[in-house]
This record gives sequence, structure tokens and C-alpha cells, in this order.
Amino acid sequence: MENARCCFVGHRDTIMTDEIRIKLRDSAENLIVNHNVRKFFVGNYGGFDKGSAFVISELKAKYPDIELELVLPYLTKEIIENKYVPGAKYDSILLADIPEKTPKRYHIIKCNEYMVNNSDYIICYIIRSWGGANATLNYAKQRKKQIINIAEFFS
Repeated sequence: MENARCCFVGHRDTIMTDEIRIKLRDSAENLIVNHNVRKFFVGNYGGFDKGSAFVISELKAKYPDIELELVLPYLTKEIIENKYVPGAKYDSILLADIPEKTPKRYHIIKCNEYMVNNSDYIICYIIRSWGGANATLNYAKQRKKQIINIAEFFS
């Protein structure tokens, strides 16, 4: 069986409650065990991204062959000047392949699309029908990705 990949999509202002964290962990572990997911892509722009990275870091203790890759839309001044890399929990950091002439205000959208395009599964927490996270969810649906919206378990 070929290794599969998964990315995370969620609202920037998501508060990672214990209930959300447990459901996220269960969903990710199911993908590892039953669908051979070995690589997880995550952004760095809010509560759901950071919570997802934390959960996968914890799962690495049980499944050391999984990888967590931080995908960035651009290098920040902090990374360039201080050589700061957010968190030691990532196995690698990747700059998303975004066309050079794309205006910077669209880079996060294009970064999210890059993660979706390179994933087989999407784990998300989407509770609003507007905003960037919802736009990314719709993009994933158009590409017929396997989507787990853990918010649906709480409605």
C-alpha cells in the first residue's frame, strides 16, 4: 500500500478544546492505522494549525515513521533575520510552490491550495460558511478529497 498524505484546515481563531483535540487525534490515528497516512502537512496561522501540529507531534511517539511538515506561504522577517523556525516539532519546513507573480495577499490561500493538492485526506474544523478556511474546504471538495470535518461530530 502506498503512503498517503493529509493536511489540516481550520479557522485561525479556533480554540483547541480537549474535545476537539481528542477527536482530531482519533481521526489522525485512524488515518495512520487504516489508511497508511505517513505525512501530515500543517500551516502556522492559528489555533487549529498549532493544535494539529501538537497532536501529530504526540502521535509521533507511538508512530515514529510519520512525518510532520510545516508548509509556509513565504519566509517571514523573523525566520530570515533570526533564523527562527517555529517549533522543533516539525520534521521539515517547506515553502509552498506559489507562482512568482501571485500578490502576497493571496499567498496564504495559495499555500492552503498547495497543501490540499498534495494531500489525499483533509482533517478540518470548519464551523463558518465564510472565510479562508471555508474556501479551502470548498477547494478540497471540488478536488474530491477525502474530508473529515471534526466540527460535524459536535453539531
